[in-house]
Amino acid sequence: MRDSIKLEGRDNRGNPRQAYADRIAAMDDNAFVKDAELHIWLSAYANNNPRSDYHWMADACYDEAQRRAKPELYTRAWEKAVRSAS
Repeated sequence: MRDSIKLEGRDNRGNPRQAYADRIAAMDDNAFVKDAELHIWLSAYANNNPRSDYHWMADACYDEAQRRAKPELYTRAWEKAVRSAS
């Protein structure tokens, strides 16, 4: 298993948040950008629900891009999410 960011707590279904952190850490860059784009979009869509899992998942994607020392991956995902919402 590759290194991954560390997430405490459980998601809204009771699963450890760390499982998501481990999953995105194992993705290659292209798969990671696609997943980050989805969760950024879903986080924006769920803006009326502050407890939505999508918010911490989008944050985890940002942190994962930083961990990889490739912040441009998150930027690319964010830009794609913005374009798809237009």
